Amino acid sequence: MAQLRSLATVSGFTAISRVLGFLRDMLIARFIGANLITDAFFTAFRFPNMFRRIFGEGAFNAAFVPLFAKKLENDGKKEAVHFGSNTFSMLALVLGVGTIIAIPCMGWIMSLVAPGFKAKFDSGWVDPGPSAIVAEESVSLSGTRSVYLVYDVRGEKVPELAFSKAELVKKSGKRSALTEFYEDKREPSRLTLTETGTVSFLLPKQHDFETLELEAKFGEAAGEEQGKLQVYRNHPNTFPLTVTLARITFVYLLCMALGAHLSGVLNTVRIFGMPAAAPIMLNAIFIIGLVVFVPWLGYPGHVLAWCVFVAGFVQLGALWWACRRAGYGIRLLKPKMTPEMKRLFLLMGPGILSAGIQQINLLIGGIIATHQTNAVSYLYYSERIYQLPLGMVGIAFGVVLLPEITRALRANKHDDANDSLNRGLEYSLLITVPAAIALIVIAMPIIAGVFQWGSNFTKWETLATAPALSAFAIGLPGYVLVKVLQPGYFAREDTKTPMYIAGVTVLTNIIFSLILFSMLKSKGMGHVGIALATSIAAWVNVALLAIGLRRRGYLKVDQRLKDRLWRIGVASVIMGALLMLLYQSLETSFLAAGGFMRLVYLTVLIVVGLGSYAATALTLGATSRAELRQGFRRG
Repeated sequence: MAQLRSLATVSGFTAISRVLGFLRDMLIARFIGANLITDAFFTAFRFPNMFRRIFGEGAFNAAFVPLFAKKLENDGKKEAVHFGSNTFSMLALVLGVGTIIAIPCMGWIMSLVAPGFKAKFDSGWVDPGPSAIVAEESVSLSGTRSVYLVYDVRGEKVPELAFSKAELVKKSGKRSALTEFYEDKREPSRLTLTETGTVSFLLPKQHDFETLELEAKFGEAAGEEQGKLQVYRNHPNTFPLTVTLARITFVYLLCMALGAHLSGVLNTVRIFGMPAAAPIMLNAIFIIGLVVFVPWLGYPGHVLAWCVFVAGFVQLGALWWACRRAGYGIRLLKPKMTPEMKRLFLLMGPGILSAGIQQINLLIGGIIATHQTNAVSYLYYSERIYQLPLGMVGIAFGVVLLPEITRALRANKHDDANDSLNRGLEYSLLITVPAAIALIVIAMPIIAGVFQWGSNFTKWETLATAPALSAFAIGLPGYVLVKVLQPGYFAREDTKTPMYIAGVTVLTNIIFSLILFSMLKSKGMGHVGIALATSIAAWVNVALLAIGLRRRGYLKVDQRLKDRLWRIGVASVIMGALLMLLYQSLETSFLAAGGFMRLVYLTVLIVVGLGSYAATALTLGATSRAELRQGFRRG
């Protein structure tokens, strides 16, 4: 296969980045854990990432790469570089203005992105008096472990705030006093707030309380001051911290969208190394921040946010230098609306909607997750694991296939374009099917071995995160197949069809996310429902993309792919069964082991899984050493 060597370049650098990413996430889990800081940072970081994928890696490059390749082939290098500089400058102008507008408005934006971090009840400012009712409220407790009462006053005097009722109610109707669950055991048994500040309550890990019922009013000696009561299910500092960190990280959007443009230039001329290596810089800067600056300065959330800020400019500079060294020096100039630019915008329109719909998919999952304590962090840690094969294979195939298919079509070699798609499907399934089965079978030891170090990420966090990893893994082959199939449309300058398909996909994800989150939230596992909904939506996306390609005659499944599918499936099932038996024999020792020994046991499981799958796949003929060697030589 001609693109195997290019794929190996992208996958190799991506593997290094993912390994460093694992180290980064292990350090985050060790030093911070899963709490308000990680919830705030992961939410803040996801937001610029979302728009980066919409305007940068997603819609922009899907439209830009075919046009740049066409310009290079028809008009030569000089005109292609000028076209690249013009589009680079237009992208910088649009996103620069957007960044300047977004940063001061971040509080309003985060109110939409992370509504679960805000107060579940806010009395507003109340004039005091003997009959001033501050709260008569019922607050849902589904999916939360913590309750925070925040009492604030205006003025010098502190009106007493007394509660005639503060009870936790189960579905059965049984009630418990909120005061039984003071987080600070030194608190009195009676709930009366006479000072400004926050009082917190910690519920049992697997409680069945459904609501908190409150009745409160100011005391008679309140005077003329005003007071306000707020009830939170997350720490009250989570939302303001999220806003602060989002303002710092948002500049990453500008840097990475411009970096994605430069990567598109390099990938078109078959330079894959630097674009694939750029994420390594981000992870390296993260690790330096966690090891050096967090112990020195404290404020881990702020340190992580500034690491993102710095890394954005470092990556952009490295990609710009790589373009210049390759003879494709992209520069800033006054952007002009040329016919090529108009064509780019015409193609980008559906692409923005398509990529935007897909990112709304993720955004909605994140919004729903903010309504369960620490769900954002559990989803992040599980995503980091399944992103390894997705990044190494899915993103790599997407990067390599688009210019490969584009060149084949420009040369009127339609059979070669179809062969590239078939081999992309074959090799992606060869890797992702066994990876998905392994992640499902040994999700628990993977999460424990990678993240359960120290006191901040405990067995409880492992038990909450592992099921989400299994749910994500169900869709792993689907996520990768989407990346393989989309170039079949983009190379033909068709961005509308993927847009319509993405619309159906996001609707599917929303429906299943809401249903599954509601079903599992009361058990503290609503985040698993979000992960499972994402997997269902991925397979719907694959089915619609494949049907569209086949109906248009763009994809004809060849006999080799048909013969290999069942062999890949059998080899993967055999590997999964062996892994399950091995883990069951090691489970007692694994659970009793310390962090280092858990990592050793996990390494044994991975080595056995890889070895058994490789041997079985070669024996059954799912692939062969000769084909792999030939593919790399041809690349």
